[in-house]
Amino acid sequence: MLNRVNDVKKMKQIHKAILNEADNLNSLPVLDEVREIFYKNTGLIISFHYPGISNIDFYPSFEKSNFCKLVQSNSLGMKRCFESDRNGLKEARFKGGYNIYRCHAGLTDVVIPLNYKGQELGAIYTGQLSIEPLSEEHFDEIFTSLKGIGIDRGKLRTAYYDIKYVDIQTLKKNVRFLSLIANYIISVENELVLQKEIVRKNQLLHQKEKEKLKLEKALKDLTISVLDFKKLKQEKNNITESSIKTHEHIVLKAQLFIKSNYENSITLEDVASAVYLSPSYFSTIFKETSGYNFSSYLTKMRIEAAREMLEKTAVPIKEIVYKVGFEDYNYFNRVFKSYNNVPPGEYRRKYRDSSIVKN
Repeated sequence: MLNRVNDVKKMKQIHKAILNEADNLNSLPVLDEVREIFYKNTGLIISFHYPGISNIDFYPSFEKSNFCKLVQSNSLGMKRCFESDRNGLKEARFKGGYNIYRCHAGLTDVVIPLNYKGQELGAIYTGQLSIEPLSEEHFDEIFTSLKGIGIDRGKLRTAYYDIKYVDIQTLKKNVRFLSLIANYIISVENELVLQKEIVRKNQLLHQKEKEKLKLEKALKDLTISVLDFKKLKQEKNNITESSIKTHEHIVLKAQLFIKSNYENSITLEDVASAVYLSPSYFSTIFKETSGYNFSSYLTKMRIEAAREMLEKTAVPIKEIVYKVGFEDYNYFNRVFKSYNNVPPGEYRRKYRDSSIVKN
């Protein structure tokens, strides 16, 4: 049962990583080709809406409807356009597919939500057209609905006759095709992301196994070193000598072990076991001999290593966190600041600034 729970947690983490990698349509450049082909074959403007961003990315940008530009030149008209699009998207979500709707200015628009496993990645908009043949009667109807916005009738009439006319059946056929293709591409792209994430997780697991084996070998070497020292003392009949030197030797070896393995998950219990001492006794002699308790010394070594990497490399801070043995980025920041009075990013900037002044 526990394994099953862990598997579910792992899949949730992978799914979250996928959504982070493909959290908007910018991460799926192949869709640019889709809208280019759609535009060339239908003549319809197509745009992408990204979650959390108010702007809409039109394609082609230079061919946005003159009628819509005129309506949106007024703040009230712009506000109503956004409301129409939001309501259109809301209805599409409710329907679970594309939605053909009439905007406040009397034109026909289409919105296609793009989803991956229940997560909305964005939406495609197209339209700014009329599904009714252009006529004076139709224009008068539209102008009447826009009177409150205050647009010049002559300019609006000229822009009106530039609107594309597409019959409803042709529009539905084109939109259905676009919806199928776009959502299919997203599913394929994200399955590829899933595969990459699984490979990355496996590589990470393999790396952790290697680190575990390396740590086990280092602990064995520590054990052998301590046993060899004790054996040498016995051979020299130095038993009457105080055990202080033995303690000093054990602590020195433990310190060297920490300096060589600080990036791994080292525990007091592991090291105490390696030198054949109880954790409490080993902790006591470590503090008495080195002046630090075990965890403080380990943290000190990790912070010193982080400081050196900040000074001498361009490795991103988030990578440094794991390279020096920390598992949580925010915790690392707090500990680093407690040792150096400044967070790691500021430390790197100050060090580089001081280096420039010295040179």
